[in-house]
Parts: sequence; structure tokens; C-alpha cells
Amino acid sequence: MRRPVVATPILLLCLAGILRAQCPDGTPPPCAGQRAPAPAPNSVAVLYLDNLSRDTADAFLADALTDEIIIRLGQVPRLDVKSRFEVQRFRGRAAPLDPPALGRALRAAYLVAGSVQRAGNRVRLRYEVIRAATRARVGGDVIDRASADLLTVESDIARAVATAITGRLLPEERARLARPLTTDPVAYEEYLRGVEQMNRSYDEAAVRSAIAHFDRAIVADPGFADAYASEAQAWGELADGYVSPLEGYGHVRDAAARALALDSSQVRAYAALGFVVLALDLDAREAERLGRRAVALDPRGDQPHALLSYALFAAGRMDESLREADRAWQADSLYAMNGVSYAFWLALDHRLDDAVALLRRLRVTLPREDADAVEGMLLAAHGDLKGALPLLSWQYYGGLLASTYVRAQLARGDTAAARATVDSMLAARTHGYFNPVALAKVYAALGDIDKGIEWLRRAFDERTLWLVMVRWDDELAPLRADPRYAALDQQLHY
Repeated sequence: MRRPVVATPILLLCLAGILRAQCPDGTPPPCAGQRAPAPAPNSVAVLYLDNLSRDTADAFLADALTDEIIIRLGQVPRLDVKSRFEVQRFRGRAAPLDPPALGRALRAAYLVAGSVQRAGNRVRLRYEVIRAATRARVGGDVIDRASADLLTVESDIARAVATAITGRLLPEERARLARPLTTDPVAYEEYLRGVEQMNRSYDEAAVRSAIAHFDRAIVADPGFADAYASEAQAWGELADGYVSPLEGYGHVRDAAARALALDSSQVRAYAALGFVVLALDLDAREAERLGRRAVALDPRGDQPHALLSYALFAAGRMDESLREADRAWQADSLYAMNGVSYAFWLALDHRLDDAVALLRRLRVTLPREDADAVEGMLLAAHGDLKGALPLLSWQYYGGLLASTYVRAQLARGDTAAARATVDSMLAARTHGYFNPVALAKVYAALGDIDKGIEWLRRAFDERTLWLVMVRWDDELAPLRADPRYAALDQQLHY
């Protein structure tokens, strides 16, 4: 067991005050007027295309095409492409920033802006490439096509943008950008609708809607590797939080294997499969191998680094794990689980100063629910359980912080409320999914070691990904001290 952490007044003052610091315009530091690093000369941010269609239902087309252009440009190693998560911060602003200010905020030398307009069976796309510092237009075009002829439009735009920035594409870059996702227009539109649903929200309804669209894309084109990879990613979002890991990761494994059989360069499929073997096979070594394969294919993607972080954390290689968590978060800082996982690993490894510094930045980039969860977790880690309670929820992501919530209720002296919360967790399992590791930790907090071990056994039977923390989480220490734990630990290939 690790030595418990004692809160210091300075750290508690930090948590009480500076966590919500941000610039007046809502962006993270450095703020306007402060010296910021100059953007790389090959850096580009693709702003979300405006939907000019009369039918608001066509908004999916503008959003999904933007996402696909970003992905395509990311296939050119010479470009520093800003992720869609970074760009999303500037959507829907009442007063859009001037190009120089926007370039500074995104640390992008070039901006791509444009619009999509569908009328009948025709689609018109306008785009331009702007040098942010000077507002100079360095490229652009108007593309007018039939709705059924959009199969290559995102690759055409990506190729033109990359050429405008680099001057000339290398043969391998040109070939990579020209590769069509599918040759079936119905499959392509269903795929775009699924992408838009996934990117709109990661709640259960949106993700299930995305899966339905990916299913229809696959029916239209059974050779659509990207649709399989996207479906694997979608099921991964549901597993452990909304459906049981055996169900969710089972679907991930099937979809990822199919994607890789069709296209062995599918990075998202390698990453998804890595999470599967970590959860279902309890095999951190194979997960690390798949993660390193994914990183070799896409060094700048967030999911390969996130997978490596999980695998290395499970193996107890904390320094390496935290470096990979930082890379995943830097790659996509607005994807909630990258930030939450990074903060969680720091807290579990008792690097609370670093976690507090990270939280100040998470307050700018994450939804309030996620940032509150992290702040509550850190207050509890500093020993302020009563102060943490208002920020915590036992329902957050399948029970990730349920035991901390119950400990906070016990610290307040409200044993009846704590036990009522446990009853609510058990009831949640009768109507849906609630993570057994959460219940194991809750019973450990209540001092009921027998029930804690029982729920930990269920966690091994259900193969939850949360077992990556079983050797390192202080809230599980009372269960690890029980002789019955040793038989469970032997199942881990860490």
C-alpha cells in the first residue's frame, strides 16, 4: 500500500481558487497580450463548414465533411493539423475572431473556411485557404456536384489544401489522399450521418444512432473498412459505461477485426482492438503491441496513445503511462475521456500537484460535468471529502467515482444516505449497466470485505476495462489485502 496523501493548505487553496482560470475570450492561457509560441509554418486548422442549406437536416453534411477533411489532411505527415476537438471551441461564437486572433488561439498558420449548400440533387461547396497572420487568401475553389457524386469531395479539398500549404505533394501523399473510402454513394452518406452523430455527442442515444448508420453503410458496401472501424469505435464508447464489457467489447472485436481484414492500415481498428484485449483477455502486453503498431501508423492520433497509456498503467509503468496520457490529451484535449483519464492516472499515482495544474486547463476544455468530476476526485484525494461531495455523482460514467461519493457521504456522517446510494447502484444494475468494480470499491469503503470480494470476482467475470487499476487504486487496498484476492490477480497478464 502506498503512503496516504495529506492535504496541504496551499494545495487546497489552489483547488478552491485557480482551477477555473481562463482567458477573457474563453480560450486557455496564454491569453491575448501574452507572448505565445509562434505556430508551426505547416500548421492548419479546418474550421467547421457553414451549412447554407434551407433544410437544417443537411447540417450533418457540413459537419461530417469537415471531420473527414481533417482526417484526410492528417494523413500528410508534413502538416500539423489541428484536431476537430480544438476547432470545436470556436463554433457558434457570436463574434467570430479575426483570422490573426483565431490563428494565434489555435496556433495555426493557415485556416480553412467554407460552406456547404444542398439544393435538390446538387451540392455546392465553397472553401478557401487563408494565411492567418496576413488574412491573405492562398487557395480555394467552388465545387458543384450531384448529391450522388460526393464520394471524393473531401479528398479533393484535402489535396488542394495540402498543396496550397506545402507547394507540392509527394507521390505517396497524393496516393494516400486520393484513396476513396467507398464507391457507393448510399454507403457514403450513411457513413457521414454516423460520423456526425458520433461527433455531436457521446451519450448513449447518439452513439447507438451512429451505429445504426454505420450498419446501413456496411449493408450498402460490405467492403467499407472505415465504416467497420467507426462502428468498433462506437461500441467502445458504449462498453463499460452503458453496456456490459462482454457485450460492448465483443462487438468491438468483431468490427475491428473486419476493418483490419479489409485494410491493415486502419489505425482506429488497431486501437479499438487493443482496448478489447486489455479488457476481455486481461492482456496488457498484447494491448501494448497493438498500441505501438497504431502509433507507428499515426503518431499524432489520440487513441493509439490513450491505449498505450492504459496498457502501461495496468503494467505499473507509471512514468511511461503518464507520458502517453499526456500525448493523447495533447492530440485531442476536448475529448472528455482523454482529460479525465489523464487526471485519474495522476491522482492514482499520487502526483496531485500535477493533477491540480492539469485541472486548471481541463476547466477550459471539458464540459462542466467532467471537470466537476475531476475536481471532486482531487479534493477527495487531498482529504477534503466534504468539500468534494457537491461535485461528485455516483452515476458518473458507470460509477467511476461512486466509491468516492459514498466515502464523502460517510465523512459527512450520513451512513443512511451512503447505504441508500448503494441500493440505487444495485437497482441500476437491474435496469442497465453499472460497473462491478465501482460496487467492489463501495463495499470496501463500507468495511464489508466479503461483498467487496464478491463484486470484484464479478468484475473479473464481466471483464471490465477498469481492472487496469485493480493493483494500484488505494480504494481497493482493503480487498487486495484479503487472501482471496491472490487467485483473482493471477488472471491478469500484466
